[in-house]
Amino acid sequence: MALYYFDVDDNGTVYADDEGTDCDTFDQVKEEAVRALVEMIKDSLPDGDHHRLTIKVRDDGGGVVLQVSINFEVEAEHRSGGGSSPDSHV
Repeated sequence: MALYYFDVDDNGTVYADDEGTDCDTFDQVKEEAVRALVEMIKDSLPDGDHHRLTIKVRDDGGGVVLQVSINFEVEAEHRSGGGSSPDSHV
């Protein structure tokens, strides 16, 4: 078993993992990172038009071995013309 650290970057605010998590395989590391990201998404989105969540996983030597991230963006489409909606009939 090896110890891995899951650091979170939430819109530029970094939360370093100082405890670590024991994982048997690299697949388990990936599963844990994705699971944690999904849980954070449930808790934090949507909270505006732009949000980026990233988990960087470090091994016990401090090297980054995996990064998992998601960008959430809301962009309004600007329509030109007479202000008609897509549902209006001509």
